[in-house]
Amino acid sequence: MRADAQKNRQRLLDATIELILEVGGEPSRDAVAERAGVGIGTLYRHFPDQQALLHAVARYALERSISAGEAIVESAPDGVDALRQYMHAALDNGIGVVNMIHPLLEKRDWPDLLSRGGALMIAIVKRALKDARLRKDLSEQDIVFAMIRFSRPLAIGLPPSEERAIAHRHLDFYIDGLLAPQPEQASPNDTGLRK
Repeated sequence: MRADAQKNRQRLLDATIELILEVGGEPSRDAVAERAGVGIGTLYRHFPDQQALLHAVARYALERSISAGEAIVESAPDGVDALRQYMHAALDNGIGVVNMIHPLLEKRDWPDLLSRGGALMIAIVKRALKDARLRKDLSEQDIVFAMIRFSRPLAIGLPPSEERAIAHRHLDFYIDGLLAPQPEQASPNDTGLRK
């Protein structure tokens, strides 16, 4: 694919993700083309029907989130930081669209991405638990379901930037809440008795 065609395709995918997260559902093709700054003919050349567009958007969001997570697992200083960075990256990469458009898709299986995503979740949770700072009952499913919740729009008309900032803030609250309680350190004057 030519460089300009590849750039237009990416602009269309990014525009579709933005619109899905803003409107909370399937955007019109005219709105996608307008947001991407291309003509409707360009949209149809890349995605001849709505299913092709939605399927490509789901794969694109999954691929970007998984690739970011794989890089983070290799570079993050500790397991909790890897988990935090991954969840924030997935949110920024539009992972919420996968859940939102999933019921609209005729084809919902991506064995290659599901395999990579599953391995990534296992690696992230295993590394986070190894640091002994997280609750021991944390599972891969907990992370996946939390991402679904945090990445859905609030649907109360907030500007997209404010919506995203709130999601990131609440995501940090969630991750902080996953940290295992640390034993209190007794002060030298503490006799162990509480009044």
